Amino acid sequence: MKKIFGLVLLSAMLSTTSYGQLADGHDKFLGNVYSASQIQDFATYWNQVTPENAGKWGSVEAVRDSMNWDVLDAAYAFAKEHGFVFRYHVLVWGNQQPAWIEDLPVDEQRAEIEEWFDAIAERYPDVDYLEVVNEPLHDPPNQPGQGGGNYIEALGGDGETGWDWIVTAFRMARERFPNAQLLINDYSIVNNDEDTQRYLSIINLLQAEDLIDGIGVQCHAFSLTGDEAQIQRNLDALATAGLPIQVTELDIDGPTDEKQREDYQRIFPTLWEHDAIIGITLWGWRPGQWRTFQGANLVTQDDTPKPAFEWLQEYLGE
Repeated sequence: MKKIFGLVLLSAMLSTTSYGQLADGHDKFLGNVYSASQIQDFATYWNQVTPENAGKWGSVEAVRDSMNWDVLDAAYAFAKEHGFVFRYHVLVWGNQQPAWIEDLPVDEQRAEIEEWFDAIAERYPDVDYLEVVNEPLHDPPNQPGQGGGNYIEALGGDGETGWDWIVTAFRMARERFPNAQLLINDYSIVNNDEDTQRYLSIINLLQAEDLIDGIGVQCHAFSLTGDEAQIQRNLDALATAGLPIQVTELDIDGPTDEKQREDYQRIFPTLWEHDAIIGITLWGWRPGQWRTFQGANLVTQDDTPKPAFEWLQEYLGE
């Protein structure tokens, strides 16, 4: 059943949930991020959990060999307690990585990366979905400073394929997480035809070794600059890989309440109704989410639903 991955597996994951989330009655999940500012009333609306920043290497091991699992443990336990789907975010990235790894010799970097993978696999054995590599096109771990990791050569660098470091990371993950669905994730895909094709080339490379189970597309407001036809076209292109797609990080800005509602009405159905998409995760919904300044939150400080949230509830309740 695992390799089917689509509606059969998803339905099995959601079947233990008995809450009145917005996705009830649908064959897709609608999730959100777990963090201090977002957890209030979570189980009322959402049925999938992604740790916001707590699963990033720089958050867990800012000091070498000193692990901070507190928030990540809480997110994982919350998902399991409620029967919600849990997606781990993220193993390999070029941002929010521990500063201490940047100047280590390559062989030591590789050993530390393996220790990092091993620690996650041991502590969270029942991860449903696992983001192995985040933002390979736009933020690979190849730069020192600013949490950039600077460890890409420890994973093989470009190598013969041009993406050996990604293939290596997925091989390591497949070995350590035999029961998790392995994902790749990136932004500016659905609004960029060229990057969609580049992304597909990586996905096809991973498929050749049966290393990938699903495709993640971030849909932050700045990745939604194209019209609905472009979004649809690029989702269709990704779907040719034959893998299910998740919208992993959705937020839609609200310079005004009316503009946010209009954009939700325009964009959300294009994503939700696509046959290849099995679920959407909002990247926060309460004040304190990362684009609060841009008005992307769905409720106000006093918990009043904004018009976009009212529309979303009506749309999914039909």
